[in-house]
Amino acid sequence: MAPANARPASLRWMLGIGCLSASALGLEIALTRVFGVLLQYHYVSLVVSLAVLGIGIGGYAARALPERPGSSAAGAALATGLYAALLSFALARYPYVGQLPLYALAASVPFVLFGWCMGKALSSGAEPRRLYAADLLGAALGVAAAYGLLQLLGGLAALFALAAPAFAAALLLPGGRPERRPAQRRWTAALLLAAVPLVAAAGGPGLWQINFAGLSGAAPDKTIVAALRQPGAELERSYWDAFARADVVGGAEADRKTVFVDGGAGSYMYRYDGNLRSVASLAGDIEFLPFAAGPAGKTAIVGSGGGRDILYALLAGAKSVTAVEMSGSLVQAMREDEQFGRALLAEPGVEVVVGDGRSVLERSDGGFDLIALDLVYSQVGGTNGHALSENYAFTREAFQAYMQKLNENGRLIVVSHQGIEGVRAFYTALAAHMELTGAKPAEAVRHAALLLASPESKSPGLALTVLQRQPLQQKQLDTLLAGAQALKLQTLFLPGSSEQLLKPLIDGAMPFDRFVADSDYNVYPTVDDRPFFYLLTPGLPASLRTWLAAVALLTALLGVWIWRRERALSRAAGPSGARADQASLLVAVLAGAGYMLLQAALIQKALKYAGSPALAAAIVLAAMLAGGSLGSRLAGRRLPESAAAIGAALLIAALTAAEALWGGSLTALPAAARLGALGLAGAAIGLLAGVPLPQRLAVAERRRPGSSPLLFAVSGIAGLWGSWLGAALALTAGLRWTLAAACLCYLLLLPAARFGRGEASKAKERGGAHVNR
Repeated sequence: MAPANARPASLRWMLGIGCLSASALGLEIALTRVFGVLLQYHYVSLVVSLAVLGIGIGGYAARALPERPGSSAAGAALATGLYAALLSFALARYPYVGQLPLYALAASVPFVLFGWCMGKALSSGAEPRRLYAADLLGAALGVAAAYGLLQLLGGLAALFALAAPAFAAALLLPGGRPERRPAQRRWTAALLLAAVPLVAAAGGPGLWQINFAGLSGAAPDKTIVAALRQPGAELERSYWDAFARADVVGGAEADRKTVFVDGGAGSYMYRYDGNLRSVASLAGDIEFLPFAAGPAGKTAIVGSGGGRDILYALLAGAKSVTAVEMSGSLVQAMREDEQFGRALLAEPGVEVVVGDGRSVLERSDGGFDLIALDLVYSQVGGTNGHALSENYAFTREAFQAYMQKLNENGRLIVVSHQGIEGVRAFYTALAAHMELTGAKPAEAVRHAALLLASPESKSPGLALTVLQRQPLQQKQLDTLLAGAQALKLQTLFLPGSSEQLLKPLIDGAMPFDRFVADSDYNVYPTVDDRPFFYLLTPGLPASLRTWLAAVALLTALLGVWIWRRERALSRAAGPSGARADQASLLVAVLAGAGYMLLQAALIQKALKYAGSPALAAAIVLAAMLAGGSLGSRLAGRRLPESAAAIGAALLIAALTAAEALWGGSLTALPAAARLGALGLAGAAIGLLAGVPLPQRLAVAERRRPGSSPLLFAVSGIAGLWGSWLGAALALTAGLRWTLAAACLCYLLLLPAARFGRGEASKAKERGGAHVNR
């Protein structure tokens, strides 16, 4: 018979693990947002994933390391909360960026502590499926809490506030020495209460303010560092939300300020009093030329930034301007600046929409004379360190959507940062036009132009792409040619005058696909299945190669440690010791890798429908985790492992086919319906994907008590490999191959399960023979 206090103790473990999981997942999301400001976005996923690997390390440490007197899950939870709170201040005051391993090590501590607590919980006698369900449900709530806190308080204050669930866990989880438990509870409660006024004061001056002057070895794209070093420059205001941080830097120039998003992607705010004559000098900018090359009465701007493109449109004669900006913080910065932004946004006919430009335009009434994408930075960090977070602004399908929203004589213009990007945008626009209209290359090129700013120009390297629904008229061509001569631009392609670049296409000597593939760079048109526009160099990016090296090294070190400890534990325990069977280890590997492959692809795909990368990640993560919590409760009882594996693979295939058939219809739905559909899909997949691992944890504890933390750790390590493989497959082959790899993992669970049943039968026979002897 179980002890009388077994059920209360088990309930405390579940509630405590749920709270601590909420803190851990929330910390992961908040750290991602903070690291998005400090690091290049490519490396955010590397640092965060290596930190989260600490969960697996801590889980196995709970099994492998001897128990120390006074150590307790409650103490570990308390340490997690204290560390998270201190880390929020440390990252603000000492944002050292020279060493990525330092970030990963510093960020890993709370995850190691959470993993250790989870390992202790699994070995406590509490039912593993219930514990795992509490873990996933707590994590889902942590996602929701982190998203809300990021919106309300910003990254560093959210990091601090997410220590609170860890303190709550410390009050719930079992303690160490009985004589110390009351004092520990009093201190924990005091810390929990003391955190409230600090969080309330998050907007106070200097509190959690990042010291950009202390950014040592900042990445080149963190241009705010150089801007603040200009004479007279100062950081005026900062704004956070779940998508990004916006900083307003002024003082260096009297008539304009710069707004930086996540420390880079700077855009200008100009002093504007409602009189266009005060900004007439902007008509001399290189970027204004395509605005002037035709009608602009009804204009849409994707990525309006600090408002310069709105001014371009007004100077070009626009009477209606729809400006779409992803960063709500940036828009807030403009609205709150009376001299540099508020008057412009209040201009008659100007409408500012916060959201994803493609999504907003796809649901608009269209009829635009001009759609402009001026220096849109499509790489986004999201909220989960997702390595694939790049929006769908520059794909062939996106350009087709833009063209369908133009009026009969409308045009699309793209201003790119440099020549290779410009060539890729140009080829993608041509491919979109040819597929949409059925035009041959020689005909399609009459609708397009490509100009490049020379080294002698005001903005060297800028590339201007123009694509019009009708062939460019001679007056437009004359305007572009005259502007190119005045502004010192190279006419890489201009119908009738500069056609050498596309001569093989015009002459029909080479098909379009082969023509665009014949390059040392990735300039072929991007598509929704591979939307990674800024991946211009063939092969894996440097960040993924670094990630691979780190994963391989850590896996090797952990593998040696686990192998040696398991041998020692096996010798100490004898034939009946706590060893995990090979089939369960294989299931843990496949379940961990498959889940992360699936998550990577789903978050990237959700970006197209959610309207915000932060919201896309939050919806998918929370839905999958909540569904997984229910799946964990159903595991083995109402939902067998084999049925869940087959169901997960079939559902992935069905959703992939459904998106291909009806993705456009989903885009047209209201936001609530789109988010609801994403949530239902994520919850359904999470439910099925959440069955195999907790079922194996339960079986492991029933057969060999104390062995489940090993499976938990192995699943975590495999999940890290799944994250890397998902990114590598998507970047090199496409998201469909990432989903195919996830399907394969779940299908391989079937032979693994059969192998496990055979292994269990042999073990039973060996056990019987041993008894007979």
